[in-house]
Amino acid sequence: MIPFLAQARFPAPEFDNYTVPQLQLETLVRDPIIWRVSALLVFLVVSGLCFYRWRSSKAMRLLALAGVVIFGFIFTACPCPVGMFQNLLSAFVHGQPLGYGLLLLFAIPLAAALLFGRLFCAGACPLGAVQELLLWKPIRIPVSVDRALRFIPIAFFLLVVVAVVAGMAFPLCSLDPYLPLFLWSCSIPTVAFLVLGLFVSRPFCRYVCPYGVLLRLFSLVSWKTPAVTAQTCITCRLCEQGCPNGAILPPESAPTSETQARGVRRLSRLIAAVPLALCLGGVLGWIAAPVISAAHPDVRLLADIEAQRTSDAVEAFEASGTPLAQLQNEVAQTRHVFDWGMPLAGVLLAGAVMAELIAQARRRRESSSYTIDQSLCYCCGRCYAACPLNRKRDARKGTAT
Repeated sequence: MIPFLAQARFPAPEFDNYTVPQLQLETLVRDPIIWRVSALLVFLVVSGLCFYRWRSSKAMRLLALAGVVIFGFIFTACPCPVGMFQNLLSAFVHGQPLGYGLLLLFAIPLAAALLFGRLFCAGACPLGAVQELLLWKPIRIPVSVDRALRFIPIAFFLLVVVAVVAGMAFPLCSLDPYLPLFLWSCSIPTVAFLVLGLFVSRPFCRYVCPYGVLLRLFSLVSWKTPAVTAQTCITCRLCEQGCPNGAILPPESAPTSETQARGVRRLSRLIAAVPLALCLGGVLGWIAAPVISAAHPDVRLLADIEAQRTSDAVEAFEASGTPLAQLQNEVAQTRHVFDWGMPLAGVLLAGAVMAELIAQARRRRESSSYTIDQSLCYCCGRCYAACPLNRKRDARKGTAT
């Protein structure tokens, strides 16, 4: 069986006439992962109905509140978009056992994004639900700044991949600002993100979350895409002003010969700059490799030993009796991973930046209405509430009933 799909089991005792006990239904029912998976499926189904069928922003906020209570406090921040990504990656790379339940928690939101967009972010993700409920006086981030900051999660994603392959245990979990909140604790990052979330919509989702990179990628080709209104758009711009996440795209008018020629030149320059950008990304990754690898526990330990510095890690290593040559060999392998992984991560990040610039330079399909970028939409329904056509439709429904 594939190692990362294997269930965590103790080896069977080597006794004569020993029969391995079979898993009973009672044990399965008591498994908390089963309840988490079931609750996740229910939330995604209900979120899809509220967002696509009933088109209700109030219902989406109620779902976010329920998500905070259930997935945040009852299930203690599970599913966690930070931890489950690193869990799966570590199990895949190092052959560690990983239960089917954890695999489902990771895969189900991605499957939902492939079909219906980022419904997971609406309320089933406890981190996203907290941020959705916190937003009080949203400040609109300038488009250029927002686009630049959205590359930070990609950088985190690539950095975490390299770090986990190198043997660092879940490096991003210690930076999760919302986990202490669900553990009835507090920290400086928690307070900072809670305050920031009052004015900036979903700061962690938009500018930090590595799992959000996968959700955005899957939702780019989602089967069903949201629409601001089911009627003919009157281009009042209220939906654009009502969306705090920059997910509303304005209409694309027919190009003039001058703007078309200018766009072709800009696109040609960007395509020509791709090889240079990839090389620059690789060089920057190579320069960053020794700096990043220095944060690895084994690398720090060896540096302390060679510098004859005293620390708890050094004392534990000396007490273990492990040969120094073994530690030096492990550190050499770790540095080798960073020396190759960081330049590759730099190349991939540069490729993502150039792909985004090229996508922005290309003309979209000509349209006369405001549309939703499904890769940036968090399915909050705020644009539904802002659109006057939706309000008229709801008023007619209320009169009819």
